[in-house]
Amino acid sequence: MSVAFFVSLVQALAAFACLTSAYLLWRGAAQAPSRALVIAGLGTTAAHLLVSTPGVIDPAGIWLVTALRNLVWLALIRALFAADGRHASLRPVGPLLIALALAELLQVPLAVLAGIFPIPVAFSLMAKVSAIFHLLFAIGTLVLVHNLYGGAGPQQRPRIKWMAGALVVAWGTELNVFAASYLWGELPAAMSFLRAAAWSVAAFFLWLDGRQKGAREFSPSRTVTFQSLSLIVIAFYLFALFTIDGAVAGDDPGLGIVGRFGAVVFAIAIGALLASRNLRTWLREILVRNLFRHRYDYREEWLRLSATIGANSAPAEQRVVQALADIVDSPAGFLMSPGDDGAFELSAHWQWPTLEVPATGIPETLVRMIACDGGVIELDRVRNGHQPFGGHHLPQWLTSLSRAWLLVPLQVDGRTTGMIVLARPAYSRELDWEDHDLLRIVGQQLAAHLSQNQAQKALLESARFDEFNRRMAFVMHDIKNLASQFGLLVSNAERHIEKPAFRADMLVTLRNATERLEGLIGRLSNYGTNGVGSPSPLSPLDAVHSALRAEIAGDLVEVGHGGGATLLGDHDALETVLKHLVRNAIEASNADQKVEIHFPGTDRMAGVAVVDSGCGMSPEFIRSGLFKPFVSTKNNGFGIGAYEARELVRAMGGRLEVESRVGAGSRFVIWLPRAAEQADEDRKVA
Repeated sequence: MSVAFFVSLVQALAAFACLTSAYLLWRGAAQAPSRALVIAGLGTTAAHLLVSTPGVIDPAGIWLVTALRNLVWLALIRALFAADGRHASLRPVGPLLIALALAELLQVPLAVLAGIFPIPVAFSLMAKVSAIFHLLFAIGTLVLVHNLYGGAGPQQRPRIKWMAGALVVAWGTELNVFAASYLWGELPAAMSFLRAAAWSVAAFFLWLDGRQKGAREFSPSRTVTFQSLSLIVIAFYLFALFTIDGAVAGDDPGLGIVGRFGAVVFAIAIGALLASRNLRTWLREILVRNLFRHRYDYREEWLRLSATIGANSAPAEQRVVQALADIVDSPAGFLMSPGDDGAFELSAHWQWPTLEVPATGIPETLVRMIACDGGVIELDRVRNGHQPFGGHHLPQWLTSLSRAWLLVPLQVDGRTTGMIVLARPAYSRELDWEDHDLLRIVGQQLAAHLSQNQAQKALLESARFDEFNRRMAFVMHDIKNLASQFGLLVSNAERHIEKPAFRADMLVTLRNATERLEGLIGRLSNYGTNGVGSPSPLSPLDAVHSALRAEIAGDLVEVGHGGGATLLGDHDALETVLKHLVRNAIEASNADQKVEIHFPGTDRMAGVAVVDSGCGMSPEFIRSGLFKPFVSTKNNGFGIGAYEARELVRAMGGRLEVESRVGAGSRFVIWLPRAAEQADEDRKVA
């Protein structure tokens, strides 16, 4: 059997697949608005596949059948764009639909001319022109499908995926078929097989699409539209290039070479012109004004605004200026914020290094007038004599700043938190109501952001003052303890001053108290670092004997074995914690009960445990009252001793553990990191 027979068989099977899909759609329950056009498209495609079999009809007749098929599918694509019932959806793609329909209608005069002039040379030329028109139609159809799918919302894309897939498979194949027809004149058998297979797959996809329910919505974004327009321009350029080159090169090969070189130079020149930002802005302005109902894509503007405000690359005030400037393509701007006297002064600028603003930028009275007006002020109109707020003139320095273009007040909750002055863009235009509304709304959003930022700064400053007050409370707590120690020393001195041993012990106590006072002053000066110096290796046993010398001598504290490990911490801070914990333990114990000191440890941590057999604490008190500052169970207490102890231990990189039972006593453990050398030795021993 010959190749022609196989081609005829395959195309007949593909036609049968198209007719089967059309029949199933006709019998189906889904009532999609475009169902009739899909059935018509499948029917004309089946007819086209059958008449494309070699020897059925003459080639000119095939051109007309192809044109009819293409026009039906074009009508279907138009119906898909208009499926949401909005006339504006067709506006961006209307010119392309008309151009493609015209390209197919031109097949009629070509077929007529082919019948009038049956000369082989003339027929070959008209066949190439017909192939070029079909090629142009295939490119335009793929652009439309791209626009259809890209412009659909996230909820609509799953509904049109099978339809879009069918159109891409079918017209992507047709693009290659028409290109082969133009290049070789005759269609190879392999391309016929590919076309039949593609339309069979497309028929299956269309049947799957017909099983879905729901209308399809289309809302093309600006990015998709601009990409589609770029593809259309490229397609028309290639169409013109192929057409002119074919006509010129046929008469004079040398002239054809010159024409190709000129086309390359022309393309380079166009690319150089498009590199100009002013030209791109002008073209974008024309396209937006004529293709879209609204000037701005509000979703993209909002995302860009959020990205700019949320970035941490610059101070918040600069990011606010940049966010507003990006909306109107302004290259620079500056922010003015209220000062202490109510007048507005310069607080930040963005890409405006040569800016000079007086100390009092805008007086308070003028600020109130601008706040009452509430709108965006175009400074060029003010320079031309327009007075937007009751004859009150803007400052001379602002109107004389030739680069200044817009003044946008930032208002929230009836108050003005700032004013942004934007520089004139390279391509300036007259603002309309949409520009004013968007700038005003974005200004309110930026005003809220600035207010929140200022509140955070005030909160941070308040936190710093709270930290200082907390340090002062800690110092006052320790001074109270020292005062109690001095009072006890004085009362004992009245009775034992004549004893040499007492005098020697009194000198040691005074020296220790002096050192503690100096340590308190150092901690107060370093309140921002939690009152703790750099950690250094120290012996917990030495720290216990140094901090609790009087308590050990008075037989109130019993130090257990151990304490040989070296830990990392601050000596003065550790002594402060030990004094507080032991003092509380003594107060909670009976007179005949001693406070015990132990030295637990792990591979990485070394501990100092303070254990008493006193009244103990309830779990609820440990959880909600023990470490709560300024809450004390003592009549004359500050209520910050336990809180200070825990904070000092945390500042040294450790933790304070508490175990207690009512009536059974308490156990406080100070855990601090071991020194590196000690940890290594312990691991070697293990």
